Amino acid sequence: MKFRKLTIENYKSFQFSTEIVFPTGADGSSIFLIGGMNGAGKTSIMEAVTFCLYGGKSDDIFRNINRREKAKGNANVSFEIIIEMDDCSELVVKRSWTAGAVSEPKSRDLTERLVVVRDGKRVSVQNQEIWQDFIRAAIPPGITQFFFFDGEKIQEIAADDHSEVRLKSSLEAALGIQYINRLASDIIYIKQEERKGFIAISDEDLEFKQSELKREKSKQARKEQERDGLRLEFDGFRTQLDESKKRFEATFHTAPESREAMREQDKKRVQAANRLAQVESEVRALCEKSLPFSIAGKLFDGIRQQIEAERESASGEAIKENAAALAKRIVRVVEEPEPIYAEKLSSERMKELESRIYRMLKEGDPNADISKVLDLSDRDAARVLNRMEALENSDIFLLKPLIEEIRELETQVRQFEGVALGGALTPTERELFDELQGSMESCSTQIGRKTEQIRLVEEDILALQKRIADIEVEIEKLYEKHNVSKEKADFIEECDSIASVLNQFIVRLRKNKVHLLQEKTFEMYRLLSSRSGLIKDISIDDKTYEIKITDRNGHEIRKSALSAGEKEVFAISLLWGLAQTSELKLPIIIDTPLSRLDSAHRDNIVNNYFPNAGEQVIILSTDTEIDANYYRSLKPRLSGAAILEFDQRQELTTFRQGYFWEKNNG
Repeated sequence: MKFRKLTIENYKSFQFSTEIVFPTGADGSSIFLIGGMNGAGKTSIMEAVTFCLYGGKSDDIFRNINRREKAKGNANVSFEIIIEMDDCSELVVKRSWTAGAVSEPKSRDLTERLVVVRDGKRVSVQNQEIWQDFIRAAIPPGITQFFFFDGEKIQEIAADDHSEVRLKSSLEAALGIQYINRLASDIIYIKQEERKGFIAISDEDLEFKQSELKREKSKQARKEQERDGLRLEFDGFRTQLDESKKRFEATFHTAPESREAMREQDKKRVQAANRLAQVESEVRALCEKSLPFSIAGKLFDGIRQQIEAERESASGEAIKENAAALAKRIVRVVEEPEPIYAEKLSSERMKELESRIYRMLKEGDPNADISKVLDLSDRDAARVLNRMEALENSDIFLLKPLIEEIRELETQVRQFEGVALGGALTPTERELFDELQGSMESCSTQIGRKTEQIRLVEEDILALQKRIADIEVEIEKLYEKHNVSKEKADFIEECDSIASVLNQFIVRLRKNKVHLLQEKTFEMYRLLSSRSGLIKDISIDDKTYEIKITDRNGHEIRKSALSAGEKEVFAISLLWGLAQTSELKLPIIIDTPLSRLDSAHRDNIVNNYFPNAGEQVIILSTDTEIDANYYRSLKPRLSGAAILEFDQRQELTTFRQGYFWEKNNG
């Protein structure tokens, strides 16, 4: 299936009827590049395809009518798409909305009309619903998200760390499992209706169980309604949170932080400031107490040496003054209590020895003579030495590390004050800042609360489903006790067998397709990822739909650990894998897929994804995504290129052949 031509009239900036032809290359390839700046109408093309195929709400259509035409009273909007089907037949789908001759039309005045032409033959209006069903069967709306997607869709999937529920619903939509489930449910319903025909309604046990089953199903319906309401509230808070974040980033040019984070930042700033004041106080106290004495700290060793030298000098003087008495005492020690030598000295010899000792003591040590600078008494010298030792052991020598700590604390305080956004705001900005912060925190709280409420309600639903299944088993046993006709018994048994076969088929189909999905996803991921050499395998559990990524050493890599670029590449690979698994040959329409990717991932997507995305690929890009270099690389594979030109003054979009840099060359 391929799109051949799309016509848009009076929708957004497409004021006049605009035809977009999708050419096919000589080799049968069909990669068509449409360029456009932001706001030129790229997203309108994707919306036009969706509205043309499936219709839309009158409010959405009316809101997006071209403003100039709406002001003139023209509320007529139309889309037309020409499709080449797989059997080479041509299908033309035209859908329009008109308000008739109303002078000031409103959305409620719009009337929708569908015209389908197959091989040149127009389908009658009476068969409009039939042909709408045909369009939905040929291009199921549940799986177009795998074929028609934009950068926001990619980022939404990439940001979802718990994507099991999304993946399950997406895969089952791709496989049409919901139709098989509906068929199985219809068969069970037929069986139950058939069973009523031959069971006596007056049976008390049966009536009791039937009423109990009805009550439990009613509870389940109420719980499901409650869950749906909670989901709507959840989506509303999520939308409000996203809008507040966008307003915050647009106003303050920075990502929003929670008040807890801001309070923690301010707490750290206050702690640093308090510690700074404390250290400064300690420094002042040290300076007042001991700093004057500590300045002379380098002289302490010299003072100690001088005191010791003067003490020794004083001892020498004392020896000189008492030399005669000391000489006599030394000589007596030689003789008393008994001589220390064999022969006793004569008195003359003793006098000579005493005289020599006297002269030696009187002369003293010539090197010990120093000038008395300090001239301290022993008591004063001891006091000076004790004072110097006390100073050396005091906290004054902690002054240097305290000063260094002051410098570090001053730097920290400046940094904290620099990042405190709130302190640099005007009163008006502060009011908006607090309003947005409060809105985001309130939404985050409500999102967490609604998530928990949804979880609890879903647990109740599961419990009710189990209870209902148990009651149905009990009812089944009651029915088995009744004598039924062989024909109806066989019919009921056949219904059960068919339902069982369908359930087995769903299990096997899901298992086989999950295996195919993981193969296709990994196949594309290896082509697109800059880390493909590090990743050995991607596996998807066919029961839980949990995705596991393992490296070449067999270690699991959590999806949350991937970079933002790798997550987006994985999302693109998963979308491609789902499209391949569905086995539907639909056109691929991609709107701004490269906006947040780095150059390495962009190279891989341009060279490996676009050429392999599908039989027909329509790329909607800005000039910074598919730039001049990527355009040269992609050009040999293109079947054509065009540009959407937006006139700001007239608010009008026109369609021209040729890409940004070649538009004048046709």
